[in-house]
Amino acid sequence: MKYRVLDFINTDECARELLSYRVAQVNEGDTYANDICCADGRYVASLRERGRTVHIMNTPRSLSPFRLIGAIVATFRLLRRERYDIIHTHTSVPGMVGRVAACLARTRFVVHQFHGFHHHDGMPTLKRRLFVSVERVLVWFADKVLFQNEKDRDECLRHRIAPRRKMVVIGNGVQLTRFRSLPEPDNDPPVLICVARLEPVKNHMMLLEAARILKDRGVPFVLNIVGGGELMPEYREWLRAHGLEPDVHLLGYRDDVAELITQANLCVLVSIKEGLPRAIIEAGASARAMVATDVIGNRDALVNGETGLLVPLDDSAALADAVQELLEDSDRRKAIGRQARAHAEQHFDERVVTERIIEVYDRGMDR
Repeated sequence: MKYRVLDFINTDECARELLSYRVAQVNEGDTYANDICCADGRYVASLRERGRTVHIMNTPRSLSPFRLIGAIVATFRLLRRERYDIIHTHTSVPGMVGRVAACLARTRFVVHQFHGFHHHDGMPTLKRRLFVSVERVLVWFADKVLFQNEKDRDECLRHRIAPRRKMVVIGNGVQLTRFRSLPEPDNDPPVLICVARLEPVKNHMMLLEAARILKDRGVPFVLNIVGGGELMPEYREWLRAHGLEPDVHLLGYRDDVAELITQANLCVLVSIKEGLPRAIIEAGASARAMVATDVIGNRDALVNGETGLLVPLDDSAALADAVQELLEDSDRRKAIGRQARAHAEQHFDERVVTERIIEVYDRGMDR
């Protein structure tokens, strides 16, 4: 008889990108049967076609008390009906809903995985303290908390969010076989790509301003932004107002991210904060150089000057300088891409991350 595990995450896109391969790997063993719970969407059918059991739970993206209570009740009923032994929650709102529901349902072992904190140093002090206080309460609803990088673990210790005995750093990784280390195409103009949801924390305006600077300098480029989200209409209007529509393409959600990366010459990520970003790992796995903001998460995935370049947060001119430097020096850009692939193979294999997670499950069930 296998122990039953439920991964609880917000969207079907996240379930597909973050969980599909790992869940399949867990299910290959003799100990655990791993299911997924996420919001309904276009990728649910494909997840089920691959043999994954997927429950639908549309957790709220806002902090509406009534919607949160409704989601907790629905999750509680799911956990009791299906008799899960382990719940593994991801991201802020599903992390809150899932952990509270698991406590009420007396689920045997509760794991929460941080994908970067909701709070960050650039946030107003009172707001940051509020989010830290909420995390301090919620951590008591989990038996273990997992981190993708050591700096987030240290941040947790600094704010006294959780006791050290609950913390485990598992890293992050990708299915390396999905990403091919192909030579750069001979694009004219060169192609940049940014893979990130269109939401405030991904900070796309910094990138758009850098694109405007590059165009003013007469630097030829095409920028493909992959990802959907709430800010799509605002960004389309900004591009129209600044005459950048021919140069910057908002592609929305795409199923062929790996192929799009191989068609590009350079990757970019300008987030305010990250856990350990798959966008950087995927760029490296594809042997592409990356320019990223110098923030927690990004600097853990990228070796500055070797697998990419780091630039100060919200400095669009510095970003434009770094992008222009690599676009104009193809030899250096390609050398960085080769080093990035070697770095990904050494540090970011998802199989290793899954093995660490299974070890956490094993210790929890042994307890």
